Amino acid sequence: MTFIITFSVINVTLPDEKSNYVHRIGRVGRAERMGLAISLVSNVPEKVWYHGEWCKTRGRNCWNTNLTTMNPKGCCIWYNEPQYLAEIEEHLNVTIQQIEPDMVVPHDDFDGKVVYGQKRLNTGSGYQTHTAQMAPIVKELCKIESEAQLIYLQRHLAGFSHG
Repeated sequence: MTFIITFSVINVTLPDEKSNYVHRIGRVGRAERMGLAISLVSNVPEKVWYHGEWCKTRGRNCWNTNLTTMNPKGCCIWYNEPQYLAEIEEHLNVTIQQIEPDMVVPHDDFDGKVVYGQKRLNTGSGYQTHTAQMAPIVKELCKIESEAQLIYLQRHLAGFSHG
């Protein structure tokens, strides 16, 4: 199966700077064509690696799970995507539509500006339901992200119990 999608962006994580979000999604919907931007957003803040200049190995084989604000500095930060989403919505002065865990992306619905999933008259990408084509890809990305987090936890806990 081959997918050729020229006007879509999938954010696996939200950027911590709202202007970077605008820059990323600005790549979709160009040249009078519909675009689709999908962001996978955690419902809770997550502790994630952040190796600064203080980390001698810059992350390689680093097990320092203390926060960067601690003394001595750790190599983790709290990444608060719910907060970043709220800041982005405030910056854009819109509420970004969210979907349920079933991953059904609304299409062919009028939001007052455009009909999602349809091309504009005499222009567009030729996709009748762009959102329907993206749904399996987004599901797979969600699954991969979840698996990666589980692998990290398993390795971290195994290293922690042996250390």
